[in-house]
Formats: sequence, C-alpha cells, structure tokens
Amino acid sequence: MLMGFVLLLALYLVSLILDLEATQLLLDNLGQSLVLVLVVLFQTDIRNGLAQIGVLTLFRENNQQKRDVVDNILQACHVMTQQRIGALIVFEQEVGLKNYSDRGTQLNAKVSEPLLLSIFHPTSPLHDGAVIINAKGGLLSAAQCILPVSMNSLLSSSLGTRHRAAIGLTEETDAAVLIVSEERREVSLSYRGQLIRGENEDIRKALLEVLSGGPSSRVDLQHASSNRI
Repeated sequence: MLMGFVLLLALYLVSLILDLEATQLLLDNLGQSLVLVLVVLFQTDIRNGLAQIGVLTLFRENNQQKRDVVDNILQACHVMTQQRIGALIVFEQEVGLKNYSDRGTQLNAKVSEPLLLSIFHPTSPLHDGAVIINAKGGLLSAAQCILPVSMNSLLSSSLGTRHRAAIGLTEETDAAVLIVSEERREVSLSYRGQLIRGENEDIRKALLEVLSGGPSSRVDLQHASSNRI
C-alpha cells in the first residue's frame, strides 16, 4: 500500500511539472476517493484512538474523578495495612509502562477497592508483583507486573524488595508508586527515586499533586514526612 502511495505521489508531481491537466484532475478525484476508502478501512482504529484521547483528557482534567480513583485506592491500602497485606500500585504518567504491563496479567478493569483487595489477597494467584493504573481514565491495566529493583547503594538496608522495586521504577520513569508494607503496616509513596512516608492525608495530597502535575511533581515533596530513604 505504501508503494502505491509513493507511485501516485510521483505521478502527481510529474503531472504538475509537465502541466498535464487531465492527469491532475484524475488524480485529484482519485485522492478524494482514497481518503474515504482509508476512513472506511480504518474506522475502528480511528474510533478507538479518538475514544482513548477523550478518556485520557477526561481523567487528566476531571479532578473529581481523579480524587475518586485515588480515594478508592487509598481506602483499599488502608484495609490492607490492617490485614497485613503488602501491595504495589503504580500510576502511569507521561512515560508509558507498556513494557511492564504487557508482561503481567491483562485486566483493563475499573479501579475499585474490592478489586484491589481481591488481587493482593495472599491466596490470589495475582498477588505477586504490582498493578498498573494506566493513563486512560484510571483503568487498572494489568496485575502481576514485575518492576526493576533499584541498585542504589545508598538505600537503607531496612528496605525490602517491594520498596526497592517501587524506587527502581520511579528512578527510570515519571510513574508514582504506592507501597503497602505488611510489616510496617503503613502506606508510602515513591516518586522520582525517593521514598516518601507520612500520614495518610499527606500521602493522598502528595499523590494528587503528582498526578495533577502540581508542586509535588516539580519539587522535593517538602510537605511530606522527612522520614525518607
């Protein structure tokens, strides 16, 4: 198909140079018909692309929807700390995480507290690894995703694999990662290679600012607890 386009373009240029009006008219009409043919052939892809753009814009601009998604997730995290269940919850941002989500178990499900609790329950076959919340409307795209473990020698020896994996991903991408520790029974946030601990409301505020491109995404999250890496 590409070769056909190239040949038509070359023929059109030749007709312009040689001033072949009949050929130009024929190619003009053919070009208009070709546009319609392409729209018909790729209508599904075009529709899906426009839908994804619309959903992406909605999630990024609809602050209430964003808060609802974050609150659902943090409520699930609170329950998991009470039940001593560990979890890794990744928020994809500008840098795509398809390489990680494709290696996990595809879900593409609406985020909810019951869904997260069922995924991370120790008896669930999906509880190992991280879940990824993609940028398309806050959907949970995949579970059982393996994250890169940070090799930073300056990290505290008290940090386990879960925290090091969260830090590792945020060292390489602009993702934000919530970590639920079953041992400490606390929720922390990793962003830009840092581990931020604080009260639940501090974590919520920091996460919302990061996802909104606010101050926390540009500075060192000064309002969160100073108990860091």
